[in-house]
Amino acid sequence: MEIPFASLGKPGDSVDVCVIGTGAAGLPIAARLAERGHRVVLCEGGDIEFSERSQSLYRGTVVGGAYVPLDTARLRYLGGSTNHWGGVCRPLDPYDFAAKPATAETRWPIEHSELVPYYGEAAQILDVLPIGPDSELPGSGLRRIHFSIGESVHTRTRYASTIRDSPRLAFCSAANLMGLETRDGRITSARFTNYEGGVRDVHARFYVLACGGIENSRLLLWSNRQSGGRLIRNADTLGRYWMDHPHASIGQALLFDPAPLGLDRAYDAFFAPTPHAMIARNILNCGLRLHTMGPEQNLALTEDLTSLSPSLKQRIQTMQASGVAPKGIILRAAWEQEPRRENRIELDDTRLDSLGMPRCRLSWGYSSLDVRTLRESVLMLGDYLRQTDIGRLKLADWLTQEPILPPDTGELVGRHHMGGTRMAASASQGIVDLDCRVFDQDNLYIGGSSVFPGCGHANPTLTIVQLAMRMADHLDARLLRQTIV
Repeated sequence: MEIPFASLGKPGDSVDVCVIGTGAAGLPIAARLAERGHRVVLCEGGDIEFSERSQSLYRGTVVGGAYVPLDTARLRYLGGSTNHWGGVCRPLDPYDFAAKPATAETRWPIEHSELVPYYGEAAQILDVLPIGPDSELPGSGLRRIHFSIGESVHTRTRYASTIRDSPRLAFCSAANLMGLETRDGRITSARFTNYEGGVRDVHARFYVLACGGIENSRLLLWSNRQSGGRLIRNADTLGRYWMDHPHASIGQALLFDPAPLGLDRAYDAFFAPTPHAMIARNILNCGLRLHTMGPEQNLALTEDLTSLSPSLKQRIQTMQASGVAPKGIILRAAWEQEPRRENRIELDDTRLDSLGMPRCRLSWGYSSLDVRTLRESVLMLGDYLRQTDIGRLKLADWLTQEPILPPDTGELVGRHHMGGTRMAASASQGIVDLDCRVFDQDNLYIGGSSVFPGCGHANPTLTIVQLAMRMADHLDARLLRQTIV
């Protein structure tokens, strides 16, 4: 049920879990725990609907490479950034959890098998369509992969009845987290403020911070400063190893035979390097996205390529005389970014938001491994087309120059904010343990993709929900044990 800000943290309230954030992690966790009979208070800093007063708190600065404005890269109201999720997803690959030869920093401290039991429930929450099995493209070093491309699911819609009717869940909007009090390794209260300057403290047995891949770091950095470093004693990695999925248009292709790529029957097809190819070429994971051109683009590409090659022109004329036309393809990519300390979230003390908290500063850029991953992946496709003689590839101009500099305009990134509070085996390597619990706090957990140590190339939403269901089960078990004791 929805409660007003004045009722938040009323004296005498007995709360089992305080969940902060209502996106792909927070709302599923809160709903699951309420269904299990636990008292949950769910706090959203934004309003029920989009509002400028809330969204303006997401403004920040970017240092380094070209990036999208931080206040357009995420949404700050009920449902969070699921409100602009497009519904495209697939799980991370099993080898995305391993230390890749190109960099050991991609290793997760848990195995892929830890999330498999939660796939079914996560897929149901997100209305994931059946995803076909991967298949190798013989002799290419690539495999054909598949995504669920269905209707987008917004958590605010999926859990509307829970928010409205659950007697175990109290939901409060316009409740902005301003600090976490800690004593003897436990969070004793979370302090919230509304837009009118009201302040309320929530006392709970457990706390879950699920405010997104930028705000989780920002809020922890701020709370840790306020606590004098007692919240996270070893904060060396806090905010660091931040990642997104770079996106770019990488070229075009003219196919004489689209069947081997599956494009004789489909509008688009997706490919990625095989594990063996990633090892052999010392690269990370990469998703190549092939989309069929419209007639005008197809004609322009055909004229462009045939003007450079008389033999190609003769071949296409022969095809056309027999009633067959080559098929034009647009090539795009979304690829895995190397987890690097240099890419990080920081507090910008020169700029405060309307609530008095330092705004976010994102230091972000490409590494040589990021660029090599893309180049080698697209070259594998080009080699395959040429060697099998089923087509020809035309690279985007920026990929033919040295040094290779990714575009500073266009799509740029997937707005998939990952890392900053990475999961690790020890406090010296990350912020949360294998259960997503903050190392120095017995009752503080982090939900969402900020805990990702590595990111593969797949959209993170499905993995976020799998982790959320896993955390909810863990918290349920802890709460039951405490009740029994």
